[in-house]
Amino acid sequence: MPDTLPCSAPNNRQRILQERHNLFMEEVGSRMALSSIIAGSLPLFFLDMIQKPPFLAWYALLFLVGLQSIFLIRFYNRHRAIESGKTRKWHHLNLYMAIIWAALWSSFPYLFLPGVTPVTVLTCLVILSVATSIPSVSMGVYPDIFISFITPVFLSWLFFILIYVPDAPLIIKLIPVVSLVSMSGFSLYMHRSQISNIALRIEAEQASEQATKASSSKTRFLAAASHDLRQPLQAATLYAAMLKNSDTPQPDIVAKLDTAIASCNELLNHLLMLSRLQSHRLTPKKRIINLLDTLQPIIDEISPQILAKGLSLRLHDLSGQHVFSDGVMLARIVRNLLSNALKYTPEGEISLSARVTGQELLLEITDTGIGIDEAYQAEVFEEFMQIDNDHRSIQNGLGLGLAIVSRLSALCDIPVAMISEPGRGTTFTLTLPAAATHAIDDTGSVISDHSWFESLTILLIDDDERVTEALGGLLSSLGATVSAHHTLESALQRLESSDAPPSLVITDDQIGPDTNAGSVIEAISARFRQSVPTLIITGNTDPGFIQALPNERHVLFKPVAADTLIQKLEDMLREK
Repeated sequence: MPDTLPCSAPNNRQRILQERHNLFMEEVGSRMALSSIIAGSLPLFFLDMIQKPPFLAWYALLFLVGLQSIFLIRFYNRHRAIESGKTRKWHHLNLYMAIIWAALWSSFPYLFLPGVTPVTVLTCLVILSVATSIPSVSMGVYPDIFISFITPVFLSWLFFILIYVPDAPLIIKLIPVVSLVSMSGFSLYMHRSQISNIALRIEAEQASEQATKASSSKTRFLAAASHDLRQPLQAATLYAAMLKNSDTPQPDIVAKLDTAIASCNELLNHLLMLSRLQSHRLTPKKRIINLLDTLQPIIDEISPQILAKGLSLRLHDLSGQHVFSDGVMLARIVRNLLSNALKYTPEGEISLSARVTGQELLLEITDTGIGIDEAYQAEVFEEFMQIDNDHRSIQNGLGLGLAIVSRLSALCDIPVAMISEPGRGTTFTLTLPAAATHAIDDTGSVISDHSWFESLTILLIDDDERVTEALGGLLSSLGATVSAHHTLESALQRLESSDAPPSLVITDDQIGPDTNAGSVIEAISARFRQSVPTLIITGNTDPGFIQALPNERHVLFKPVAADTLIQKLEDMLREK
C-alpha cells in the first residue's frame, strides 16, 4: 500500500486510511459486476469457438471468480460494522481479486484471438482500454491494486501482438504501452487528489468542531463570569450600604465584605493567570526548595476552610523533603488542586502526602469526594470545564483551576497524573525532581520590616483618580513620599524643580489616549539622563499585550493586593 498520506496531518492518518477504505469498498461491487459483464460478453463475438474446451474453461473460471467476488462483497456488507475496521485485511483481499481478474483478461487474446486481423485486435484493445479506464477514478484510492491489475493485462496484450500479429501497425503495438503508462499515472494522480481531499475534509470537520467547542467555551465563560463576578459584587454592595448606614463599628460586616472582595480577586486572578500562560511570558525560576516551607502558607490558608466544611486534612511525610522546582508555581498548582478537592468533597478527608522513589518525589493530593467519571477525565483540564456543576455556584468558580494546573505543570516540567473513581474520590500525583542537597536558596526571603519606605520618593501616574488616591494613600501610610499625578505632563512639571530622580515610578500602562507606560519611561529617563526603576500596574490582560512586554519591565495586573505590591517593590529595590 503506498504511503503517500499528507505529513501535515499525522494525527489523522488512521482516519484517512479508514475513509479511503470506505470509499473503495462502496464501489468495489459495481466494478466487479462491470468487469464480469464486459469479460463475459467479449467471447460472444467468437461463437465458432463455443464448443471448444478453452472457451468452456475460460467461462467456467469467469463464473467461479464472479461467484467468489459476490461472496466476498456480500460477506463484507453483512458484517460491515466488524469488517470495516480491518482495512489491511480487505486491502490484501482486493489485491488478490485484482490479480485473479488480471489473469482472466491476460489469457483472453491467447485463447480467442490467434489468427485474427489487426483490425479485430484494435477493436478489442479499444474496448479493453475503455473498460479498464472506467474504474480508474475509484481505483485511485488504492493505486497499487489498480496498477497490479492493468500491468499484466496490457503487457500480455503487447506480447500477444508482437508474437501473433507482428505485421500490425506501430500504433496498435503502442496502444498497450501508452494505455499502461497513462492509466498508471492517472491512478497515482487521482490517489494524491483523493487523499488530499479526504485530509482537507477531515481537517475542515475538526476545525468546525473546534470552533463550535470554542464558541461553547466562550458562552460558558460569559455566563459563568457574569454570574460569579456579579454574586460577590452584589454582596459587597450590600455590605457597604450596611456600613454606610451604621454608626457603630461592624467587624462582622467588614469581614464579610473582605470575603466578597476576595472572591472577586480570586476569579480575576484565575483569568489573569490563564492570560499570562497563554501569552507564553511566564518563565519558571527553579531552585532547591523546602517542600513543607513552600506549601505551608497554602496549607494554613485552606485548613480553616476544610475544617469549616467538616472535613479533615491529613499531611504525610512533607517535612524534610526538598525538590528542584519553581516554588511560586508549585504552590499555585497545589493550591488549585487542594481548592478543587475542597469544592468537590462533601464529606471525608483530603490528604497531602509525599514519597520519594529513586530521584523523584511524588506529591499526591487525594480526596474522598464525588470523583470523576472516566468519560470526562480527559476534559477536566480544559478551560471553563466543570463536571457535575449544572447549578452554578460561586464556590465552584469558573472552571479554570485545573486548566491552570495543566498549563503551569507543563511549563515547569511537572507531570500530573490523575486517578479518579465516581463516588470514591480523586488522586492527583505530581512528579517532582527530588533535590540532591538540602541547601536552600534564601535569596527569595521577604523583608518584613517596612521602615525602608520612609526613605522612598515615589512618582505615581494614573488617569483614574480613585487609583491614585487609594494607592497614594497606601504608600504614604507606609512612610513613602508620594507625588501623584493624572497626566505625564503634570508629572514632568513637578520633576522640573527636582534635581534627583524619584526612587520609583509607578504608572498605568495607558494614560489617556496618547500616553502609555513606554512614553512615561522614555520621558523620565530623558529628564534625568538615567533609567529610573518603574513599575507598571495595568488592567490589560490581553495575551498579545503581555507577550509584547519587554522582559526587563516590572508589571503587576489589577487588582493588586497590598501585600503583593509591597513584595514587588521590595524585589525591585533589592535588584537596584
